[in-house]
Amino acid sequence: MSTNETPSTDSTEKPAAGSASANKKGETSSLVDLIFDLGTEWATYGLGLAKSALEQSAKTLEKLAGSIDALKKQLASKA
Repeated sequence: MSTNETPSTDSTEKPAAGSASANKKGETSSLVDLIFDLGTEWATYGLGLAKSALEQSAKTLEKLAGSIDALKKQLASKA
């Protein structure tokens, strides 16, 4: 550049590195928050399913215990 030339003030110049870095950091933080929120939602859903499965298993075991008790009483009455 000669001494007569002036620096370009084109509006398409890239922003300063500091502001781009700050913007990427904000985007990264937002993405991390989104992933964390999605993970929390899936965990909540999975725990709800686990609760339902355990409740159903407990009901099944209660019925089985009742059947075993009835069989025990039948065997005791025949003895």
